[in-house]
Amino acid sequence: MLISNHRNVLLTVIVSLFLVVAGCGDSSTDPGDGNDDNNNNNQTANFSSGSIAPGGTFSYTFEEEETVDYYCTIHAPNMTGQITVTSNAEAVDRDTVSMENNQFVPENLEVAPSTEVIWVNNQDHDHDIQTGTPSSNGNDDPNY
Repeated sequence: MLISNHRNVLLTVIVSLFLVVAGCGDSSTDPGDGNDDNNNNNQTANFSSGSIAPGGTFSYTFEEEETVDYYCTIHAPNMTGQITVTSNAEAVDRDTVSMENNQFVPENLEVAPSTEVIWVNNQDHDHDIQTGTPSSNGNDDPNY
């Protein structure tokens, strides 16, 4: 198990470095139209990654100060995360969230505006990322 964790950390570092050097990723800054029922009414970030295969990545650039909830529709309600975009955070070009043990690591991340966050799937099965929170009753989320 210890070897597997070190391998996951090494894979995350290698993929992150590759993305920094190559400038790769499915980066998007489109805030959407705000009509997604899964979104918080106060957040402008709106994204849905689609399926992320093992070893795959998804990225999104956060432009505005806000708190953005997100989750994996495949593993909801337990796989959730939150990005807090604040000018009080250290400014970096990119930050990384790892998907491991059906959790986002870190679960809560603070970034400065204009930071690209890259999610890396370090597991042997698919994940996805959707803004918002899983429904408490499952009526508005068919994957809940």
